Amino acid sequence: MAQETATPFPGFTLPSTFPPGVNPETYKLDEVTRLLNRAAFFSLFSVPSNIPNVPLPMPGNPSQLRGIEVHENVHRFDIRVERPECDNLQATNTLGQHAGTVHIRWLPVPDNFEAAPNRTPPPTALDPSRSQRFVMMDGEFRFDDPEQSGFHGFGAGRTFPTRVDNQLQLRIAAVVEILEGFGRLKNHKGNVVVNGYISPPNGLALNLMVRVMDPSEDLLLRNEPDPIVPMPLTDPEATFFVFMGERDPDNPITLNTTPDGKVLGAKVHERLRLVHVSFEVDGNLESYTTEGPIVGNLSFLLDFNLFDPSVPFPFRTHQGKFSFFDSRRNPIGTLEADIVEGRSFRTELEGAPLSIFRMVGFGPFLRGSGEFANADGMLSLNGAISVFPRSPRLFYVLRFHDPAGKLRQRFSHG
Repeated sequence: MAQETATPFPGFTLPSTFPPGVNPETYKLDEVTRLLNRAAFFSLFSVPSNIPNVPLPMPGNPSQLRGIEVHENVHRFDIRVERPECDNLQATNTLGQHAGTVHIRWLPVPDNFEAAPNRTPPPTALDPSRSQRFVMMDGEFRFDDPEQSGFHGFGAGRTFPTRVDNQLQLRIAAVVEILEGFGRLKNHKGNVVVNGYISPPNGLALNLMVRVMDPSEDLLLRNEPDPIVPMPLTDPEATFFVFMGERDPDNPITLNTTPDGKVLGAKVHERLRLVHVSFEVDGNLESYTTEGPIVGNLSFLLDFNLFDPSVPFPFRTHQGKFSFFDSRRNPIGTLEADIVEGRSFRTELEGAPLSIFRMVGFGPFLRGSGEFANADGMLSLNGAISVFPRSPRLFYVLRFHDPAGKLRQRFSHG
């Protein structure tokens, strides 16, 4: 008699890609983890273009904005996080040379608007005093490489008004889906997360972290790219950190399910690893990633429906807590933040026995302790996760409001 394939929970039958008798939580774990790790990253920062942004006024009321026609340059943006032997983490942020251009129509939308690439929202006035949803329509991004590689994309996000030095600042966070790639990015699936603030219509200070799947490694740069050419930072009061979240062997992901097999979410534990991403644009567009030591842990409750037919389908996190330690494993601080808006894209990946999920999202910092006491800023997530087998590869961008430079290394360029 043939041995039955193990089932992960009642009401769910594994497909034939899982051989009989295997443990679906660990089957092909190492292989799938390597596949998830095959991704190209492009870290960028927006800089004003010689084509000015165009304010879009409300019909009948030119004093109110309903959006902005955005024309921006993007520059290389180098984020290096170092773990000294002492009890803190510090980052070096360096703005580099011109790398491409971006054009979008940035439009606030009603809270109940169902955003989609081909759905134009009704005219909605920008209200800087409250949090609002927005869309990023007609997105076109082009790199400076000889093939003019790039993509068309569609994005959605939210504003987060706050006060900085008793002045109103409109922080924004967004997620973008790559709808169509061209040049070196043709046939590559991926996403962008946006993290920063705007001063409509012409002031934008935004980090764009692009992640594209690269299973064939045709975007892989084998040697470290040429050093970045530093320029003055356009957001000198911010300090950005990046980390890679990976599977914690001592604390596996567990699913939260009902007796009839409905997935309500998961409890996720990750190890946090230092990571540095860079890229080359003067020749072939290629990405270079190096990983460093483990510097902390992350835990959170993930709310999602594994069988949601929506494309993409939403998710949120709760009780998210980053816990950092020094080289001697002594605690140096914690940071609590949740993904308040997330989008998950079910994706087929050759070699993976089941679909994986590209996951992008954002949310504000809630509270911190130790080195991160009184932390103020925004979290962005851009990565991928496999549920069967259980393997996360989630890339985190943390933007701190850091006017005194507490989290910055002394040799940061600014």
